[in-house]
Amino acid sequence: MFIGRNQELTALNKLYQEDSFQFAVIYGRRRIGKTSLINQFLKGKRAIYFTGLEENALENLARFSDAIHAYEDPSYLDGPNFASFEQAFKYLVHLSEKNDRLILVIDEFPYLAKAYPPISSMLQSYIDHYFKQNKLFLVLCGSSMPFMEKQVLGYKSPLYGRRTAQFKLKPFSLHDAEEFFPQLNKEEVFELNAITGGIPLYLSLMSPKKSLRENIRDNFLTTSAMLYAEPMSLLNQELREPASYSSIISAIAAGASRQSEISTKTGIASGALSPYLDNLIDLGIVEKRLPVTELDKARSRKTIYAIKDGMFRFWYTFVGKRVSFIERGITEPILDYIIKQLPHFMGPEFEKLSQEYLWSKLFDPDLVPEPFVNLGNWWGPDPKEKKQVEMDIVGFDDQKLNGYFGECKWKNEPISADILETLIYRSRLFPTPKKNYYLFSKTGFTDKCQQLAQQVDCHLITFDMM
Repeated sequence: MFIGRNQELTALNKLYQEDSFQFAVIYGRRRIGKTSLINQFLKGKRAIYFTGLEENALENLARFSDAIHAYEDPSYLDGPNFASFEQAFKYLVHLSEKNDRLILVIDEFPYLAKAYPPISSMLQSYIDHYFKQNKLFLVLCGSSMPFMEKQVLGYKSPLYGRRTAQFKLKPFSLHDAEEFFPQLNKEEVFELNAITGGIPLYLSLMSPKKSLRENIRDNFLTTSAMLYAEPMSLLNQELREPASYSSIISAIAAGASRQSEISTKTGIASGALSPYLDNLIDLGIVEKRLPVTELDKARSRKTIYAIKDGMFRFWYTFVGKRVSFIERGITEPILDYIIKQLPHFMGPEFEKLSQEYLWSKLFDPDLVPEPFVNLGNWWGPDPKEKKQVEMDIVGFDDQKLNGYFGECKWKNEPISADILETLIYRSRLFPTPKKNYYLFSKTGFTDKCQQLAQQVDCHLITFDMM
């Protein structure tokens, strides 16, 4: 069953209806659902579908030849190969002129480009001189995000400026994940989506018939389970020094957020650390964070690093450091610890959900009087308290006349009035004339908090409302 990606699927079908050449680039991290999206798009349509593999150019050419011949004769199993990729593309020109609408999909394009580097320049030449004159629908797909962004979409790429659409597939949102599990309540889906990072394949491994504890045990704490070995498997596929990268992720999961702290924990010199962090950022595993007030600065001393990928964050927080116990079958104490600590793990996920909720209401004047241009976390000094403080949500409109300030609590008890009082106090660190307040709660608000919220016009938003 195909779930989600409705926006991307609609856009692809709309492009298909255009009476002209189209070139779509689809990319995203492994397991994100690129191939599933393409297969859904191709339903009811004839296409040449080729997947690049980590093999040499001749082997890729042989399979590319097979894919082309199978398009003409679906019963085709084996036959003569084209002598070269040049000859194969010349034949594609013939096919595209002969057929009303020819679709050519090259999946895992980075592998083909690695095996045969001239392929990008060859595609450029054929697009410019032949394919633009007919109705070929070209799709390039890849899991290597750095390659796709630099070598396909980047301005130095031979293919730069040729695409007509690009789709960077993102993890599933809470509402996407709810389609996976219609029989579960919203909180249960939110937890499953958080520990899997919203990756469709990982979500499909979770059973709605099992409890959260059982799903964690069977998928993360069982040595034969896919997710038990998945982080190291992905690092081995994508990077040359997986052990070093794993150490960096472990350090961040343990609380090291600044480059100097990560260097101390890993033993990697601070000056040598930047390329490692950049690669992890390119892969979407780690992210660089700045206070919302620093986002427009070229450089900031307040930069911190955090694990962006939800599955990696869960694994390195709870699984990685306990592998020796798991290998010996000691899992129940680990499960007890995970369930106890899960609300703390869910906190950042709830912050992210709350920010996404406000973005979705950007043009709702009842909630957002003037559209904000920036919204995010903030941390910095409080001159009066003489200490560093943090705020979950801070944002400003274009003229900085409106400030938006929020606090998010994923706890089983209602938010009390003192949380709102602290939010109001800290909002005074920002000189915006109009201040708008928001409290986001898993379970609700005390009576005193509701009374104070009415006085200061604070919006009270529960998880069920989001």
